[in-house]
Amino acid sequence: QSSGINAEYGEPVVEYLTRSPDVRITVAMGSNDEAQATALASKYRNTVPQLIDVGNRRNLSAEIAKHDLVISLLPHTMHPFIAELCVDARRNMLTASYATDALRNIAKRGAQKGIMMLNEVGLDPGIDHMLAMNLFDEIKQNNGTIESFESFCGGLPAPQFTNNPLRYKFTWFPRGVLLNALSEAKYLRDNKIVTVESGTLMQVAKPFEVLPGFNLECYPNRDSTIYKEDYGIESAHTVLRGTLRYKGFSNAMDSLIKIGYFKSDELNLAGYSWADLTKQLLGDRSMTHQQCKSKLISVFSGDRFRASSVVKLGLLDNDLIPAGISNPMDALVEKLASSLMMPKDETDVIIMNHSVGVRLPSGKCETHRSNLVVYGDEGGWSAMSKTVGLPVGIAAEMMMNGDIKERGLVLPLSKEIYKPMLKKLEMEGIIERREVEPEDF
Repeated sequence: QSSGINAEYGEPVVEYLTRSPDVRITVAMGSNDEAQATALASKYRNTVPQLIDVGNRRNLSAEIAKHDLVISLLPHTMHPFIAELCVDARRNMLTASYATDALRNIAKRGAQKGIMMLNEVGLDPGIDHMLAMNLFDEIKQNNGTIESFESFCGGLPAPQFTNNPLRYKFTWFPRGVLLNALSEAKYLRDNKIVTVESGTLMQVAKPFEVLPGFNLECYPNRDSTIYKEDYGIESAHTVLRGTLRYKGFSNAMDSLIKIGYFKSDELNLAGYSWADLTKQLLGDRSMTHQQCKSKLISVFSGDRFRASSVVKLGLLDNDLIPAGISNPMDALVEKLASSLMMPKDETDVIIMNHSVGVRLPSGKCETHRSNLVVYGDEGGWSAMSKTVGLPVGIAAEMMMNGDIKERGLVLPLSKEIYKPMLKKLEMEGIIERREVEPEDF
């Protein structure tokens, strides 16, 4: 058997799969990642690096045809292109990303050819689905009625590495996190659909009290309403999936939104310093440094944390903005990429919680919780790479062994997938902790 992958988060995938002497892997990367591909391939048996132009359809098609399975860990926007090639070559495909409408449409054609496209088998989405479905199964087996479901997950710096205004560090280019902060969200609360408009998401963040040892806040993510049907929890009056961050993240992000750093309007920023741009966004590039600080205090109604966030992020520095940047959003992405990327000598943590409100046959109510906390290893794999890469590796093994019978677009929502995957994840040290909290009154 053989498997072709791109190796972002790839090492846990490669390490897991090459435990079997029968698996041969091609680590396919662009020319900019040649050193990384070569280093990764050299560490594991039956693994070879392959430089490839992903935009070259003919060469990529030929490479796909040489393999039994393609694991795409490319940016999600490229998955449909890869999926088309996999269907043409009659090869199965695996991704950790959300299943989009484009992938669903391609997968219909794939199903006719007996092709499987397994999606959403990373952390979030992925492990979150599996832990939730497993919890729902046990509740239903004990004749409980699921009345509410709230799920939150966050990939964060370990607590000792959070001393910055965002209480956050980036493991890849910051643009995705910034765009998510502008996203709309929708969820179900007491049988009413709640919609959060674009640009206001950070304003609805609230303290997260379930794991009080962490100083967390939470806010909704994407469209949670679809999961009432997907998860088979039609009895639930509340369905909410969301994101976890350390307390202070939402205020700092909302501050940047408020003064205009999330705008994409074209500006001539040649010769601008960071201070110049901030002053212009506040209305007057010619104001003094002290006047700018006073303006920030005024804009944020006396909230010094918000004002100091702008200063501590370096947005009043006199260094010039790099050439080629022509709007505030691109400038902010550049600033954060240069100052808040997670160094290799720091560690991260992923935190996931499912809270399920249950009504027992007796009429009493209780809350069932599944908590997952995984820390990165100092000098080793990050928590995020483990919790994305290992489930991808396990899913790939199951696909190549013929353990998954579904065809077309597949999600890890059936017992034949999530039961064995959770067992194997436990063997890798990714273990949930359960608790049940009876109703107090």
